[in-house]
Amino acid sequence: MALYVIPGTVPEPGQASAEHIAQMQVVLVDLDGGDIAAKRAHLLQHLGPPSLEVASGGVTPEGQAKLHLYWRLTEPATGEDLAKVCRLRHAIAVKVGGDPAFRSAHQPIRVAGSVHAKTGQQRLVAIRHRDGHDQDLTELAEAVLAMPPLPGVGVEAAVDAAGNPLDFNGAGSSRGDVTELFGQQVREGGADGVTRFEALSRIIGYWIRRCQDGFVTAAQAWQEICDYNTARITPPWPEDRLRHEAERLWRRAEASHAGAGAADPEHGEVGGDGTGDDGVLPIGFTEDALAAEFSEQHGEDWRHVSVWGAWLTWTGSRWEREGTLRAFDLARLVCRAAANRANSNKVRTKLSQASTVAAVERLARADRRHATTAEVWDRDPWLLNTPAGVVDLRTGALAPHDRALCMTKITSAAPQGECAAWVAFLAQVTGGDVELQAYLRRVVGYALTGVTTEHALFFLYGTGANGKSVFANTLTALLGDYATVAPMDMFMATTGDRHPTDMAGLRGARIVTSIETEQGSRWAESKLKALTGGDRITARFMRQDFFEFTPQFKLLVAGNHKPSIRNVDEAMRRRLHMVPFTVTIPPAQRDKRLPERLLAERDGILAWALQGCLEWQRVGLRPPATVLAATEEYFEAEDALGRWLAECCERGVNHVEATAVLFASWKAWAEAGGEYVGSVRRFSDNLLNRGFELHRKGSARQLRGLRLCQSTAPAGAIQF
Repeated sequence: MALYVIPGTVPEPGQASAEHIAQMQVVLVDLDGGDIAAKRAHLLQHLGPPSLEVASGGVTPEGQAKLHLYWRLTEPATGEDLAKVCRLRHAIAVKVGGDPAFRSAHQPIRVAGSVHAKTGQQRLVAIRHRDGHDQDLTELAEAVLAMPPLPGVGVEAAVDAAGNPLDFNGAGSSRGDVTELFGQQVREGGADGVTRFEALSRIIGYWIRRCQDGFVTAAQAWQEICDYNTARITPPWPEDRLRHEAERLWRRAEASHAGAGAADPEHGEVGGDGTGDDGVLPIGFTEDALAAEFSEQHGEDWRHVSVWGAWLTWTGSRWEREGTLRAFDLARLVCRAAANRANSNKVRTKLSQASTVAAVERLARADRRHATTAEVWDRDPWLLNTPAGVVDLRTGALAPHDRALCMTKITSAAPQGECAAWVAFLAQVTGGDVELQAYLRRVVGYALTGVTTEHALFFLYGTGANGKSVFANTLTALLGDYATVAPMDMFMATTGDRHPTDMAGLRGARIVTSIETEQGSRWAESKLKALTGGDRITARFMRQDFFEFTPQFKLLVAGNHKPSIRNVDEAMRRRLHMVPFTVTIPPAQRDKRLPERLLAERDGILAWALQGCLEWQRVGLRPPATVLAATEEYFEAEDALGRWLAECCERGVNHVEATAVLFASWKAWAEAGGEYVGSVRRFSDNLLNRGFELHRKGSARQLRGLRLCQSTAPAGAIQF
């Protein structure tokens, strides 16, 4: 059955009109026609991934599934923000050619899980993808404002339910969305439905408002105006005429903008009499001058990384990513001090505005004393930052903290002291296996470094109450910023891709732990090979640009269930270390305070790990017999193709068998045993990877080096 809801809340049951809507927490769009894929890609490019993507059940004449895309807000919109949500829904629909009906707050929409039967054919309304990230309403509104219309979409004037034009950008225009003009060619004489004068006046007004609100500098606004004139106006206005109109509108805007002084639209400052009473900021009080003052005061201890969208501040032991708007507060102090020095009330008013403070902070980001790239941070894989100083892992030597090393991470422990409880714990969980204990110390020592030459994945396996989680959690705690806990599905095969922000959180980590595998899970083999292979990773933080980094982390996964592998190849054999934690601690010997007692020894455990690092550099990981045996047993159990070869085939240099015959045998054997069959191509590639050779006889494809134990192929085999 069809089921509809209004995506909002009402005070009383049964109320469903627009005036009853009290809260809404999603901005949505209904893509019900045209090139759905292009519209979806355009929205993801400019607004980011939606929180929820639903196939509505409908299909376009071209065969594309119709979609509902939802962006969930960080908090419910109420009051005046309800109208803003409706305007955003309408703006998105207009810019990509979606259903404009959702400009109404009470427009219903089909619920995922219900049935679409509008065309007579029943289709399930199904969730295609979820993303756990929420959107700030203000930031989403800015993204919608900045998003250009999708090329080829006819952007028409948008009106509300009363027929009044909607103003998506707050410009106050009665002529629709000013951003319609960004992608529109405007020819002389009003040939495109708008005159050059009208278009340029609206564009100039738009950039003046953006400047007054602190989003761009005056010089940037002027450049945008000039670029628009060159690209969209045919023929372009002469520069002197354009400047005259910009200055006229600037003066008019300043007259109504709280009486504050303003900068010239091209240079951001002009002479004036220096008092500010003529509407012009004195030279020493311009945004640029104040940004220079900010950098003079804070150039040593503050850095900004543009692709992260983040400030970092020196704490005395590391560069810490700042998340409390402290840089903005410091810019406010600079502006406040300047306001105290000013002789004019108008200048003081201007300097006290949030837009001025924001502009100063933004200008300072580009100062060469602050601006850095992502590549400079945590770049030396042999240095480990600790509260006691920086450890050179090649020698174990300790050096003082140094801001020039650009280290953003620090452990929670300093390498010193003993760790008797930790040593006793390892002896208990390994059943007294001294070789396994020494191997674990080398593994942890290797994990201290940012070197990934071992290309290893460590899987701690045991059925429960065996200490593997305590082991992993203790390492995570003592490594502090160098350790990251990842969700298990990051390493398991899933139907959808994870958001690139998940990868961004792994930058600079030395160890990534994940605990509790689920029964029936399967390794994401290609991803594991990429993560442990040392190749650079592309990622981004939420609403920021993409950046690349070289992984330094080692993967340590602990679980009660062994994930399956579809392709047991040399690459996976080389990477996986199956570490057995098979000693079950009796209930009477279990210590609930053990994690607390181990963390009290964190300094000693780090010293123990440092010795393991030095030993690893001398002899390598050198897994003991127990690890080698457990790993080999695991691969034998997972190698379905190997078992089929052993049971159903004979090997010999002169043996030849048709690929189709071999695949038919494999298919029957695999289906009988509940194994994954795969395609003929995948089957052939796996056999070629095991050393068998491709041989052609006429049009038939054969493999040399093996044949079936039976002389005839299974029924139904097809020659390729």
